[in-house]
Amino acid sequence: MKFKEKINTWIFDLDNTLYSADSGIFQQVHQLMGEFISKNLNMDMSDAKKLQSKYYKQHGTTLRGLMDNHGIDPDHFLDEVHRLDYSIVGSNKTLNEELHKLEGRKIIYTNANKKHVIDVLDRIDLSNFFDEIFDIKMANYIPKPELKPYEQIINLFNIEPKSSAMFDDIAKNLVPAKKVNFTSVWIDAGYENFSDDIKASKEYLDFSTRDLSLFLKDVNEGKI
Repeated sequence: MKFKEKINTWIFDLDNTLYSADSGIFQQVHQLMGEFISKNLNMDMSDAKKLQSKYYKQHGTTLRGLMDNHGIDPDHFLDEVHRLDYSIVGSNKTLNEELHKLEGRKIIYTNANKKHVIDVLDRIDLSNFFDEIFDIKMANYIPKPELKPYEQIINLFNIEPKSSAMFDDIAKNLVPAKKVNFTSVWIDAGYENFSDDIKASKEYLDFSTRDLSLFLKDVNEGKI
């Protein structure tokens, strides 16, 4: 059975998946996170950056580490670290055309918050395109790749996993996706996220691609 015939629910990560990983947005986020930690935990920037990296690796998100270890208010954190210059993000016309050809529900599943999602979608010309947005707040601030929010999104949106595909630029986020029976597609953005474990994740990856628009073009043309 062809990919497009099998899948009726399309679940996409947002950052570095629906727009280019080299846009510069995440560099801004990382800088703002460091500044937030430095200011709120009263430490110099060098130590703040080390703590930021440590929590990201240990907890899935820096936010989760700050919540668990310091009682940081998540909404305050998310507001502060998403004060971004979104003008540097642009739309990908080819990708958008292929997304519009897909039949079925389209869902965004992100470790970011909904405001960030809406701001990015506006910049990439996909406002009001997605049927649902599942953000970190809806996941009770439990980040990918923990299994619980994957089970939650299935129940919340009444998803049939075997007819669903999930796309993400972080390979280990697709391990639980495969475990709940999603078809998993890794967007290899040409860099290795410092918290990712690509080697250990590979057996859970059904497909990988360097270019999401070309992959979806092949899907739409029945080549996959």
